[in-house]
Amino acid sequence: MMNCYIYFKADSGLEADILKAEKQLQQLLMSRHQICGRVQRRPAVAGVPHTWMEVYHNVPSGFDILLNRVLEQTLFADLQYSERHIEYFLDVDVCV
Repeated sequence: MMNCYIYFKADSGLEADILKAEKQLQQLLMSRHQICGRVQRRPAVAGVPHTWMEVYHNVPSGFDILLNRVLEQTLFADLQYSERHIEYFLDVDVCV
């Protein structure tokens, strides 16, 4: 299993809309696929778009395809924001 990190930028004026879309996305992922994510945002800087981060632990292979299908059914479909950058990482145990 892998961990998935997704970040994107959106105008600070979209914060309320992004939060609604994230809530909808997280509820759909949990109810349909039993995947629970976390949402984070960088601290606000005046005049700079917000950077958002979604974090998903222990996702299956092909998670990005599953996620894209769910995204099409959320409020994200109508929002203007930057490209979503998706990265996967594996845990490495160095405490042995």
